[in-house]
Amino acid sequence: MLPIYLTIEELKEITGRVNATAQIKWLRSQGFTVLLRADGRPLVSRNHFEAMMGGQHYQSKAQVYEPDFSTL
Repeated sequence: MLPIYLTIEELKEITGRVNATAQIKWLRSQGFTVLLRADGRPLVSRNHFEAMMGGQHYQSKAQVYEPDFSTL
C-alpha cells in the first residue's frame, strides 16, 4: 500500500530538485498545495498530486449534498 504522502524520493523525481526549499518553491509554482514537515521537508498529499496530474479526482473532506430530484 502506498503512503498517503509522496515520499522524499518521489519528490526528488517529480521536482528534479534535491534541496527541500527548492522542491517547495517548484511545487508551489506549479499550483500544488504543500505542507511542511517538522524538519522543513515538503508534504504533498498523494491524492492531491494525482488529481493535479489528471489521475484521480481530488475530493475535499467536506461532503457535498444535493437534493433528491427523484421525488419530484
